[in-house]
Amino acid sequence: MDKGKLIALVEKSPELVHKHDREGWLSLFSSSAVVEDPVGAGINRKGKDVRKGEDGLGRFYDMFIGPNKIKFTVHQDIIIDNEMAREVSIHTTLSNGAITEVHCYLVYHIVEEGSELKIESLRAHWDFGRNSIILIRSNGFKGIVASIAQFGAMIRILGLKRVTEYLGVMYKGILKKGIKAVNTFTTAVNTKDEATFTRLFDAGATIEFPAGNKIPAGDFFKGASKDLSLEVSGLRSGGWYTSCVFDAKTGGDNHHGIAFFQFSPNTKKISSARFFWND
Repeated sequence: MDKGKLIALVEKSPELVHKHDREGWLSLFSSSAVVEDPVGAGINRKGKDVRKGEDGLGRFYDMFIGPNKIKFTVHQDIIIDNEMAREVSIHTTLSNGAITEVHCYLVYHIVEEGSELKIESLRAHWDFGRNSIILIRSNGFKGIVASIAQFGAMIRILGLKRVTEYLGVMYKGILKKGIKAVNTFTTAVNTKDEATFTRLFDAGATIEFPAGNKIPAGDFFKGASKDLSLEVSGLRSGGWYTSCVFDAKTGGDNHHGIAFFQFSPNTKKISSARFFWND
């Protein structure tokens, strides 16, 4: 897949958001595209929705993009095959003037549809509960008013069923246990504690180090981890994922990137770990 065209497609998204070009933004997505923003808050699907068959992605735009002024600051972009991972800060001014900034990790999955590249999925990893509290703390009474107004708008635009699913991200999922597990993973890698490392993973779990190079988690200590030194920061959990920025030193090489850990809802253990970095 042409990296230049992939980058141009992804960069078009914040550009059209800033311009409030609804139809242009929706046209970037494939006919079966899904957006999870934040991950764990349910799916916004193009072409259909839980509400009378109407377009879920259009409703997402009308709720979270259309009424607001949004600016993106990109901290890093990483492309592997047909995926792009981005670390961004999203600065949003709500309709009543309240301001919020979300630091998050995005993953775009790109496909060819017809003769064009389209976004098949967009997953945004950020901490909804934490940022809701920051909105109120940072804006005072204006933040409270904005939160109440947003809740009312969500009921009207998304419907009660979708809102209930959306707000579930604050109490469903791996949450703080995921952050603890990733910190334990990092310590186990650095101390070469294979027993502790093994206990963190679900049966059949895989590690991609880097993304696109999938191996069984049980084989990680046989190869990649032998001389690996790992540091993680900016950890956040949403749904059954915990994500972070990492710095890795291995074999004389230094890698800086974004990692995504997925957890099994049944065992609460890591089912996959994916590390994105540029060559």
